[in-house]
Order: sequence, then structure tokens, then C-alpha cells
Amino acid sequence: MAAPTSIESSLECLGYGAEVLWGTDDTDVVPNQQLEPPPPEAIVQSPTPSLYRRAQMIFEGLDYFNKLISPNVVSDASHFNPYIVNLKRLESFPDHYVKVLVATAGFHRLMTAGPEPTFSSALIQRDIDIFALRSEALGALNDQLAHPSTQTSDATLLTVVALLITSMQSSAHTEWRAHLEGARRIIQLRGGLKKIIRDNPYFKPILIYFVMADVMGATTCSSKHPKMSVSSLMALKYWEIEPNILRLLAATPNPCPEEIFQSIILVNYLRTIARNEKLRKRRQSGTRMVLAKILRFSPTEYAARMHNFTGWKTNGKDVGFANSPDESQPLPSGSQGGAVAAVYRAAALIYGLRTLVVDAEDDDTTLLLPDEAANVAALREEACQTLADTLTPVFSDQDTMYRIGKLVMWPLFILGMEVHHRDLARRKFFVDGFAMLSRTMGVLGPVGAIDELTHKWALDSERAEGSRVAWDDYFEGRPDYIVF
Repeated sequence: MAAPTSIESSLECLGYGAEVLWGTDDTDVVPNQQLEPPPPEAIVQSPTPSLYRRAQMIFEGLDYFNKLISPNVVSDASHFNPYIVNLKRLESFPDHYVKVLVATAGFHRLMTAGPEPTFSSALIQRDIDIFALRSEALGALNDQLAHPSTQTSDATLLTVVALLITSMQSSAHTEWRAHLEGARRIIQLRGGLKKIIRDNPYFKPILIYFVMADVMGATTCSSKHPKMSVSSLMALKYWEIEPNILRLLAATPNPCPEEIFQSIILVNYLRTIARNEKLRKRRQSGTRMVLAKILRFSPTEYAARMHNFTGWKTNGKDVGFANSPDESQPLPSGSQGGAVAAVYRAAALIYGLRTLVVDAEDDDTTLLLPDEAANVAALREEACQTLADTLTPVFSDQDTMYRIGKLVMWPLFILGMEVHHRDLARRKFFVDGFAMLSRTMGVLGPVGAIDELTHKWALDSERAEGSRVAWDDYFEGRPDYIVF
């Protein structure tokens, strides 16, 4: 697609409907235009049952969102949660943003409640109202995008990223990619993340989700994906936004250590230049460097560093650490924090080895390995064992699975991609684990992992003995997918 020549043309591909309607001189209201006054009966109306129902749905939906959904978007429910909606200041939130949250609450309630025993008229009307509310939110967002004065506003960006988060929760195969790219274009038009956060640091809790989705979404797509290049290049500048910006990830359900997240960003970039012969040496040296970076990361040191982590500060502008051990609320706890760091390290190592070394076309893999990584097979086996040993106890009981399981879905998925298709017992572990997470959290996102892994195992079974489908070959042509 050619570079857009104006804001109007650049926002036509956001994915919120087939067409964006732009205002014209004929349709815009001229400031001095005399409008006919409305009829008297239109000024004062008596409250109707539908208005009462709508008001009740909004307040009940936001209360439900605060109690049962917002805890899932922070790493530790005991920490301050900047995503909770203050009902006393409801008028300060954009109307379409509120409607997105209420609709999300409605879908979540349906997911956790399961099939209704009877389909009463009240329940049918509730479902109709929920779908109508989401449609209204998308319609209002389209209206915002249709006017140059509002198409890149704080309210528009807030709503688009909220749609990104909620679409990832509801299903990993829905329109999340359209919302991600829509947010990316708005961010670009506003001068980049660094400028937005410098102008309004209160945007950090919402924009860190864009960063997370952008990077982790690139791990589960082909390197030839049309959005992979722009994503990987943009991500290379994420840690330049401000010092320790990626530490904010520790407050999200994807608490990937900053050093490992940087490594994943580099792996994503190196994947995009794998077929560029002119950049062959850069890819080889980059692969050695990033694998060494992962191997030298110490989960123990990270756990010690994060022991006094207290999540988001109460102003929502940054994350904080306790001043004394008595004040600490570690993430998720001392030893568990180290375990979470260990599984992200192991998963990143597997992801890097699989995509940059095992699937590489280089004849001599020693050109791709650092000195401390002489044996690829041994490294992969050790990393898989670390993941299996650490993740198995997480899913052994309901409480641990809910508190820790939601934090390690990406490492769990990476391990599932490495499991042999004939290992039926291990395959059952992944299917049951993701299904439990889906039911407990009340979201459909983990179900997408079951679909992807099942399809991957089926493809492996069709291959010749001893061979498996390459990462790029698997994801090429597949629907856009993200682990969330």
C-alpha cells in the first residue's frame, strides 16, 4: 500500500467497517446556520422502561467489569489496579469506551455462566442489548475516526486499545489484528509512543498493552506476514521510550522480564531478515548475540530484584517497589517470581533456537550459536524440561492455576509447539490446562491455543518420521493468532 497522503486516507484501513464516511462542506453544520427548533414534545420526555434497562445495564456491567474482569488484566489482584472504572467519575470517560467495557462484561458473564437452563424473554433481551451496545460503540468510534479533529484523540486511542484488549480476551482469532494496526496508525500520526507518554504519562497502563500485543503477536505469525516488518522495526525502539519502560510488563498478565522481552523483540526482527542474503552476516551475528543474552539472564537475580515489586503506583503513571520487606507484595511471590522468570527465559530460548537456528537454511549452525551453546538439541531439551517441571505444578490445583497460570500462557504455548505429536499424555496436559484457564478466567482466548496446538500436532503427524513443520511454514496462511 502506498504511503498515505493525508490523515483521511491513512485511517481507512482500521478495520471498523467497510467504509469510513468523511464529512463534506455540504454535510457539516455551518457555525452561523439557523436551525429549526425542536417540537415541544421532543424537549422533555418521560423515562421509559428501555432507558431504565439501559442505565441498569451500564452500571451493573461496569461493576461486573471492575470485580471480575479488571483483576485479570493485572499480574497480582492485590496490587493497585489502574483499569478499574471509577463510577463516581463516569462522566469523564468517553461514552463509546464505557460501552465497550459494558459489552465486554456482558460477554464475560455469558461465558462464565454457560448455557442458560431456560431462555426467558428477559435473558434474550439482555443478550440483544449487549450486542446492540457493542454495535453502538463501534459506530461511535467510526464517527470519531471520520472527523480530523477527533480521529487521533486520547478518547479514540483509548477506545481502540480497549477493543484490542477485549478482543484478545474474547477470542484470539477475532479482530484483534485490526485494532492493533488501528492503534499503531494513530500512534504514528501522533508522533510515536515516546511523545504520547511524555505528553500524558497516565496513558502508560493502556499503551503497555499495545506494546505487549505488538511483540507477542509477532511471535505467532509467519515472518512473511505483511505487518511483521513494520511491527519488528517499531518494536526495536520500544526500550528507548524512557528508562525501564518495559518493566511495566511485570504489572500485566504477561510479566515477561525486561531483558527477555528485549530478546524476543530481537528474535522477531532477525526472523524478518532471514531471507535477505545481503543481511546474512548481520542475522548470524545477531542470532549469536540474542541467544547469548537469553542464556546469561539469571532468573534468580531477577527474582531478587523484583522481590519488593508492588505493581502500579496509585497514580497509574509507573510501577513501584516497597521501601521495606514488610511493605512488599512480590510478583507473584519470592520463589514464584523466579519460577515465572525461568519459564519465560526457557520459552524465549526455545523460540529463538527454533526460528533462528533449527529452521534456518544455514548449513553450519555453529555460525549461529554463542560459545556457551554448542549443542542445539541439548539446549532445547533442557529448556523444555525446565518448562515442563515448572509448569506442571502450576496446573495441579485450581488456586495456583488461576493465580499463576494466566501469567505463563505464552511459555505454555511455546512448550506445546515442541511436544511430539505421539506424546498423548503431554498433549492432554496442554488441552486440559488451556481449557481450565478459559473456564476459570471466563474468556475464550486460551481456547485458541488448543486449536492452534491441535492443528500443529496434526500437521506434524503427516510429516516424515523425524521431521516437523517449520515455524514459518506452520503460521503462513493461518488466521492471525496471539497468545493472551
